[in-house]
Amino acid sequence: MTEAKTIQIPYLPEEARVVTYDNGYTFVFVPKRGDVFNISTWVKTGSLNEDDRINGISHFLEHLMFKGTERFKPGEFDKAMESMGAVINAATWKDFTFYYITGPKGRAEGLQIGQNFELALDMHADMMLGSTIPDEEVGPTYDPFDPDYKGEKRERSVVIEEISMREDQPWTKIYNSVNHMMYQQGHPYQRDVIGTRAIIGNVPRATIYDYYRRWYSPANMTTIVVGDFDFNTLEEKICRSFDFEKFKIAANGNDASAVTAEAFKHPAEKRYDEVQGEYQTSFFIIGFHGPDPKNLQESIALDVAGHVLGESRSSRLTQALLEKPANPIYNYVSCGQSTFKLGNVFFIQGNFNPQESPGTVKDTLRQLETEVERMLTTEPITQDEFTRAVKKLKVNFAETSETASGIAETIGEAVTVVGSMDAYLNYLNVLNELDVDTVNTVARKYLALDKAYTSVMVPGEDAKEETETDDDDAED
Repeated sequence: MTEAKTIQIPYLPEEARVVTYDNGYTFVFVPKRGDVFNISTWVKTGSLNEDDRINGISHFLEHLMFKGTERFKPGEFDKAMESMGAVINAATWKDFTFYYITGPKGRAEGLQIGQNFELALDMHADMMLGSTIPDEEVGPTYDPFDPDYKGEKRERSVVIEEISMREDQPWTKIYNSVNHMMYQQGHPYQRDVIGTRAIIGNVPRATIYDYYRRWYSPANMTTIVVGDFDFNTLEEKICRSFDFEKFKIAANGNDASAVTAEAFKHPAEKRYDEVQGEYQTSFFIIGFHGPDPKNLQESIALDVAGHVLGESRSSRLTQALLEKPANPIYNYVSCGQSTFKLGNVFFIQGNFNPQESPGTVKDTLRQLETEVERMLTTEPITQDEFTRAVKKLKVNFAETSETASGIAETIGEAVTVVGSMDAYLNYLNVLNELDVDTVNTVARKYLALDKAYTSVMVPGEDAKEETETDDDDAED
């Protein structure tokens, strides 16, 4: 039975509509006056639904979704959207993959007022439900480590090259290191979303297509439209464009929420890892397991604590490590919480100059840990810090309602990751009900250093030799 309800979006004068159809497909319409529209479709699949055999397939599929349908040849979608001045893109993460178009509702060349949107919706839906994933666009399987390979290279090679470029990025290296420490073997979050060169080089087109048809099903998809439209007319267009029966897509009930946090346990002890890199500075990430995303009070309280700790120039870490020292060792430090279906994660990250430190890398990190420990014990968050952090978070939240894309992304993440729009609709209410004691209690619960997972990149031998050479030159 189709379910429909109206909801009040923060800061917007008109109510939004949420419709969930018999097959499980959900449509959200947010009326926002103006000339700009946003269409986005969120799919409840990412590395969450992969295994070691197909790791990276969600991201690979994201690339291939733009490579044509029965109606539109490869490149036609991009060309049509760009001609009307629209921005198109997509992203894959652990819990989701989403595709969006942001464009002007007004007239484009050869189109009447409003036809920009109709064309965008038609092509977007056709791509979501009818991508053909053609062999000639996927490209043949091959050994990506074979330097003598001279065969055809298509989108498969594009993704492999993207993976190769990321392999030497410092943030990627240490983030993957932290991931491996934070989750047990087999946990879906332990794998890199982009996959490996070996897997992408060898995954056949048939496996990709089967994955597409399994997870891009009605119950796994939510389409959000933000713009200046009449709901009844818009819903007719949505139902016509997202005709799952026409594309022979059954309501198979493959809901990614079947993967639950209870199926996995996290390592409970503190862990530390050093990764070598060809850089003269050291990059680091410290990770902590956070609350269940459905626990809005704890999640938002940890956001407040994060702002006090390291999300502004006046934050404790910035002041202690960058602003106050006469000769700071740290170049950059920040922190924040990431929302994940199987449990949030709180990260502290930064960069420092190890050659400037009088002690070891661990000694340098201990300076940061001292500030965290101080906040948890002898110098908890003050009422003044709490008030300023809450005010800033309200400003940040309000800014999401200023643009069509900001609204759509906030709603999409809430529906897809948290499982309902409550995380968005109730954010301000929960934030207003918080007090400083609750925030300090939550900070102590989740930011205990004996449960921290730390990865730091230290300069490799080549980088050390280069530094020593630079020092010699300076003396000359």
